[in-house]
Amino acid sequence: MLLVMASNPSRAAESWACAGYTLAEYLIPGLGYGLMGDFDKMLIFGGLRWSASAKYYSYSQSPSYQEDIEDIYKETELEDDKTRTDIYFSKETFYGRSFASIYSNLTFITFYDLYDGNCEENPETYGLIFSPFRIWDYGTEPTFWAPTIYAGAVPMDGDLVTYHVDPDLTRDQMLRQSFLQYQLVGVGEEMLFRGVIQRSLFNLYSKGFSKGFSRWSSILTASAIFGAAHTGQGFTATPAAAFLMGVYFGWLYHPADGDFNLVEPIAVHSWWDTILVHRMLSESQFTERSEGETAKNANLASGSRFYPLFGFRSRF
Repeated sequence: MLLVMASNPSRAAESWACAGYTLAEYLIPGLGYGLMGDFDKMLIFGGLRWSASAKYYSYSQSPSYQEDIEDIYKETELEDDKTRTDIYFSKETFYGRSFASIYSNLTFITFYDLYDGNCEENPETYGLIFSPFRIWDYGTEPTFWAPTIYAGAVPMDGDLVTYHVDPDLTRDQMLRQSFLQYQLVGVGEEMLFRGVIQRSLFNLYSKGFSKGFSRWSSILTASAIFGAAHTGQGFTATPAAAFLMGVYFGWLYHPADGDFNLVEPIAVHSWWDTILVHRMLSESQFTERSEGETAKNANLASGSRFYPLFGFRSRF
């Protein structure tokens, strides 16, 4: 919020009030919108966040919920320089982590909505949420199809990945839940890192530098923050890979000859993640998890982590 106010000093007084609404909305879903009088978003965004948090809480309180990431993922180096990846999921762990992700990205959407509309009515947010399905806006763009086709064609080595899951957690359940989760990841992360952070940085840099310098500085800085936000735990991007993807998303969001537009970066990000996760779940091996079995006690040697973002194994 300080970055937002520094980049828009003429809106500082309004931004302080908006900061209060944003803080209230963050702490108690629906409260900030209620104080603003925006009752439709209070019910929709606030209600969805309450629902996701309640689902997360119910699953996370189960004795079967795995809190430690090292209980879930295990990689083993094989003799042929390949790596076997084993994932151990109780039903409570899978759904709990999924709803935690959904809650986080709904919160990012809320931040963007309040920022973009300066805490006033902002109906355009609803349309942006459906960006992955607005094919008429990006269907002729090679910048959308190139990474999307790559995500659908890159080798995944699914035969080297095994999911050890509880009997009451099926592949089909994971596919359905992951579709919702990763569609929202693309929406929420792009709204936060590009729609809020990159645009605020551009406005700030533009006070003392040229448009071209400010554009690239904001893209690189926001991408560095995006990379730092990725821990590299489990099936996710490394900070370096996330930085490179952030540069691409930032370039799509703010082209040299155009204005800010979130539709295509949201679409690319959402479908990229969704396709890769769907392929990983579809092509991997599934087996029943023994009671209490985790990655720590499975008697497997530790190895390198596998990142499906670029379809290859990276070691560090």
